[in-house]
Amino acid sequence: MIGQYDDLYPALYAGNIEDCFRFLDERLASDGHSADYWHWRAVTHLRAGQFLKALDICFKLTREFDIFAFHVHCLCDICAHLGLKEIALAALEYFARKPATAPIAAYLWRVYGWHYLGEDDPIISLTPEGLDEHSQYVLGHHQARSVMRRDGIAHGVAAMHRYWSSNEARRVLFPHLDLEQYWTGQRALPARLHVQPVASGYGDLVNWARYIAALEAMGVEVQYDTRLFRLSMPQPEQAELARAMHDAGFTAPSGDTAMWTDPFTLFTALFPVLGYAPSRRYIEPADPSSVDAVVDRIRQRARGRRCVCVFWSSCESANNFANRSLCLPDLDPLFDSPGDIYWVIMQRGFERRRWLNDPRSADLDRFATLDLDLTLGQSAAVIDRLDAFVGNDGGLSHIAGALGKRSYMFLNHVAEWRYERAATSTPWYPTMRLVRARELGGWTDVVATLQRMLHADV
Repeated sequence: MIGQYDDLYPALYAGNIEDCFRFLDERLASDGHSADYWHWRAVTHLRAGQFLKALDICFKLTREFDIFAFHVHCLCDICAHLGLKEIALAALEYFARKPATAPIAAYLWRVYGWHYLGEDDPIISLTPEGLDEHSQYVLGHHQARSVMRRDGIAHGVAAMHRYWSSNEARRVLFPHLDLEQYWTGQRALPARLHVQPVASGYGDLVNWARYIAALEAMGVEVQYDTRLFRLSMPQPEQAELARAMHDAGFTAPSGDTAMWTDPFTLFTALFPVLGYAPSRRYIEPADPSSVDAVVDRIRQRARGRRCVCVFWSSCESANNFANRSLCLPDLDPLFDSPGDIYWVIMQRGFERRRWLNDPRSADLDRFATLDLDLTLGQSAAVIDRLDAFVGNDGGLSHIAGALGKRSYMFLNHVAEWRYERAATSTPWYPTMRLVRARELGGWTDVVATLQRMLHADV
């Protein structure tokens, strides 16, 4: 039951789009004059994959309201997905030049928007003169991300650490955090280290768990969410990482010191020492036997065909992610083509509901749809037991890569800095193929390439 705006996010995450629109329709008469109302209207259309309707509302907000709010992210995210870069850039400039727009708002619109749209050179050329402290750190870490995307991670990771992961950056950007026992890469390692998320997700934890393995090899007792996975990096690889840390001046723990850190800090502190720390497989599912019945049922229905897991949309998450997600109709060439693939649908949220309303979802001879009560840890176990994974840039793709599973991640032409500029591979995951759009929003070509790869990699 949705009774207030705060109830919308969990409803959107669950895919209850109709309930969200019903609530917004009821509030239109009383709230239709407010930017907050139209913000939520745009978000709901975004989550429903109704990108053009959401974009129209973003334009309305840009024209009619003098605020700096979520809709800049929404606008640029949608335009990146649809390949409308010039339109987004024009909207950014329109708002920035409005007489009522404060100079700092105009500046930050450009910082966020240019980075979303891959305008790395203009971002990097900005100067911090006249900015308040918080805005300086916002600019600094966006510039670092743009440098890593344009020139490679090694060229921007130190600035990323300074403006995002350092003690000072956390004090400025996240003033609510207790930083007294915050580990930011100190050479004297603590006896115990708790990894907790700060502005990061499960994919970040999985991707950079390789650095947890290095810390454990140095004798640190690391606490992380073991309900999702357990580290299993081969001992020779761990020993090699430990030697590199020792050579860089890290010392084994002495005493009983306990500290905390987060996935981004693991990355920015240890990448300069360990690089990508590539490993074919460095995690194991937390409880592999919990999905025995699920996997047996899938294998029986597949009758010897390859079982390929697929997850295509993160639009339902608390962030936007339209720029890295597909909609069900985009996948028609994959799902409708003949072949030896048995598809295992792992999608959640509204796109799952859209799938369940599709006649193909009832075709148990070609498709299996995983139950919603499957946990993320159990999902990892399913991926591990089946043959391949296809997905967007999200947590499940990172899990597949860390498991050493044959996997295919589709990316927009402007992708996250983590994948740099490589066309078809990433040193983070040796068994993963990247399928990157050749132009912004070029999803038709991405799906066609995926189709060719899947049929070639038999």
